[in-house]
Amino acid sequence: MSENSESLQQYVQLMTQHQGALRAFIVSLMPGNPDVGDVLQETNLVLWQKREQFEKGSKFLAWAFTIARYQVMQQRDKAKRDGRLVFCDELMHSLSEPDTEDHDDEQQLRALEHCMNRLRAAERELIRHRYTKGCSLEDLAQHQSKSAGALRASLFRVRAALKKCVDRQLVEGDPA
Repeated sequence: MSENSESLQQYVQLMTQHQGALRAFIVSLMPGNPDVGDVLQETNLVLWQKREQFEKGSKFLAWAFTIARYQVMQQRDKAKRDGRLVFCDELMHSLSEPDTEDHDDEQQLRALEHCMNRLRAAERELIRHRYTKGCSLEDLAQHQSKSAGALRASLFRVRAALKKCVDRQLVEGDPA
């Protein structure tokens, strides 16, 4: 990729356009981890430093997910050295396999909405409270008189079920 003004502008546009997907991917690899923002920032830094290596016309998001996965692994190794609990290698690998199929955002949102509607009311409320209200699990746990660990486990199970459902919907086509 040559460093002319137009290609640089296109690259910045690609980076900006995919920030939400990158953050979501990193969150999926680091659920409940407060370092998500730092890893996203490091990922963006590496994406910028490697902008010359990006092949115009190739799948930017797949390339960015690969870089993000390596940044998550570096953060994971640092956490291990600091004595913090981290996912095992097998789980990390299975979580980090990005969906390489091209699905537009609207298609994914329809599938997610369909799958959200299939959840039990308590599961839907947990997802909404955590992600749309921006509430921490600790605050939610205190509000519901439950432990943060129990909510974290529930959230992990619900997210896994949602991912499976969304993937199935994307393969089968639009939900009816």
